[in-house]
Amino acid sequence: MKTLVLYIGGVIIFLLGMIAYGIFLDYRKTSLNELLIERKITKIEKPKLVVNRIDYKLHFYVDSILIKTYNIALGGNPKYSKQTKDDRYTPVGHYFICSKNNTTGLGKILILNYPSLEDGVRGLRDGLITEEEFRQIQESYYKKECPPMNTKLGGYVKIHGNGKFDFILRNLPFVFNWTDGSIAVNNSEIEELYENCPIGTPVYIY
Repeated sequence: MKTLVLYIGGVIIFLLGMIAYGIFLDYRKTSLNELLIERKITKIEKPKLVVNRIDYKLHFYVDSILIKTYNIALGGNPKYSKQTKDDRYTPVGHYFICSKNNTTGLGKILILNYPSLEDGVRGLRDGLITEEEFRQIQESYYKKECPPMNTKLGGYVKIHGNGKFDFILRNLPFVFNWTDGSIAVNNSEIEELYENCPIGTPVYIY
């Protein structure tokens, strides 16, 4: 019994230590607005986001200038790219923000135009979507709108915050992939991205 108590106590202390270390790392982060001021950028033109799934990083650029890098969580194993609606993987490709919304669960979200035209071509080739569904995806791509998201390819891939579990998730000193294939930053960071990334902002995921 004493051994069990010591073991549980050790685990608790270890977890608290990790969270404390995560809080320390989070405290040292500089806000996007502060970084923009440092770079003397008063107006954001041509913003773009670049997502590195292997390193779990999201890079915010203004034109070709890297302004800030965010730690992210993804869905499933980053070695695999999203193929169907239920695989929980994060897609790979060139996308853009097609909609912005404020939800009750995750707060502010940036919705990506997955499935893209390239995803639609793959889906049609592999027999996952019909020709009519492909036509709708193609039309939405050229109109710069959100595509149909109820096909077998899936949809509603987002950039979002941690929601009500933000304190725990943002302070973990390691990566914990918990999303449905979307890209998660912490709650204060999604506020920054929501404010500075208009609809149409390119998002490159590799």
